[in-house]
Amino acid sequence: EWPLRPGESGRVQRYFSMFYFSINAGSTVATLLTPELRSSSCMGEATCFPLAFGVPAFFMVLAVIAFVLASKWYVKVPPLGNPIVDVAKVSWAMATSKTSPEELFGAKKVAETKQLFRVLAVFIPFPFFWALFEQQGSRWIVQAQRLNGQLGSITIKPDQMQVFNPLLILVMIPVFETVVYPLMKKVGIPTGATFRMVAGMVLVACSFLICGFVELGMEERVAAYNEAHMSSYTLETLPQEFQLHILTTIPQIFIITCGEILCSITGLEFAYAYAPASMKSVCQSFFLLTNAFGNIITIIFTKATKRDLHLYFMWAGIEIAAAIAMFFITRQVIGPLEKFKLAS
Repeated sequence: EWPLRPGESGRVQRYFSMFYFSINAGSTVATLLTPELRSSSCMGEATCFPLAFGVPAFFMVLAVIAFVLASKWYVKVPPLGNPIVDVAKVSWAMATSKTSPEELFGAKKVAETKQLFRVLAVFIPFPFFWALFEQQGSRWIVQAQRLNGQLGSITIKPDQMQVFNPLLILVMIPVFETVVYPLMKKVGIPTGATFRMVAGMVLVACSFLICGFVELGMEERVAAYNEAHMSSYTLETLPQEFQLHILTTIPQIFIITCGEILCSITGLEFAYAYAPASMKSVCQSFFLLTNAFGNIITIIFTKATKRDLHLYFMWAGIEIAAAIAMFFITRQVIGPLEKFKLAS
């Protein structure tokens, strides 16, 4: 049974925006609170990692309890067999059997399997999106550690800069839904899922270009200081008060956040909207799996050069290539995808 009531199919985009909004509401609190809990002293130590991990774990337990208690209000669709096994059987028959797969498994199951592979083809460039996006929690923090975090009497911790991403998500999702998308439609700019995903990847690439120029400015600060003081400081050793301010990184965070809204939320929506009715969970799972592959890509390429400046520009180029790949893949499959969706 289809989990949406008649007339509700147009609400899928809004649902996933609300879903993403709720995730980032929790993320905003966590990224503000956790560094403060970590920096407090406990158990005879200068830091308190047990508290930093314990408080989120406690709230996770509360979330599970709330999820279970509210289950009676959920729309529950009973599983229709094992779609992964069915797909494996149909795929094997399509590749090896001399008998028509339609004769063996029926036209409906074969058509659903082909639709699944079309959706998965669109997911191929997504690991490269995640490879860049997840570096907000690693390489971007390393960059922030070298910047001046002093703001009056307040010191902004490098890992606290991560709060701007979920905070901007909370602000920008309503802006995109009520202003950006309607304005795009009004001026004739496409707002379809494929266009949004490609545009999101381009924005993520732009955020790394900005990040690279920030790094270039940092290097120039070090060179100017060494020339003026006849010293030999590096990015790691230059006193932070002589470095660029940590808030210089806000533009790159803003751009990557807009790219996330266009790409990540739309990817979730796409995985649901175009998947066969019996394989929606499978498609969602494969979409989330692209995040894992993105982290593997980061591990592979992160040692390509020892200079962070070169890495930032390299990642921007990789993401542009992924966006181009996404453009051509979606052009090839969007027609059959739409045809199957309408037929269903």
